[in-house]
Amino acid sequence: MRKLFLMTIIVLTALAALVAFAAEEAEAPAVPEAPAVPEDITIDGCMDTKAAVAFPHKAHFEFATCVDCHHTTEGLTAENFADLEIATCGSCHNEPEEAETPKCSEKSTKKNPYHLNCIVCHKAHKKEHADTAAPTKCTACHPKEEAAAKEEAAE
Repeated sequence: MRKLFLMTIIVLTALAALVAFAAEEAEAPAVPEAPAVPEDITIDGCMDTKAAVAFPHKAHFEFATCVDCHHTTEGLTAENFADLEIATCGSCHNEPEEAETPKCSEKSTKKNPYHLNCIVCHKAHKKEHADTAAPTKCTACHPKEEAAAKEEAAE
């Protein structure tokens, strides 16, 4: 009888330990969620005399792929961006290593990297969709009030 009593105690102790272990596992911290692709961003890495640009980042997903803009990050997608190092435009275009690389300090629509990429794409989109809101004028991206304030601060 004593052996049966001891065996019962051992079995009950083991079951209690299993239940406690299972409860600890259930309370384990959750794996953090991957960061979401930014809805909107401010493009200010190449600012000189014009105001920063408020860019509706996620709105562009239906018109362009990630590598259309982030051309140095091969294979970049909305699903894997958190796993990759994404260089800012300014990291290459502020002081280009190669002469043929467009430079941010250029104001021309034919030399500035943003103007080359953004305006060219917007104009092409406008040809196909006349009712688009895609801006092609300077002040549509660079608000005039902010640009004037920036120019005054630089003086």
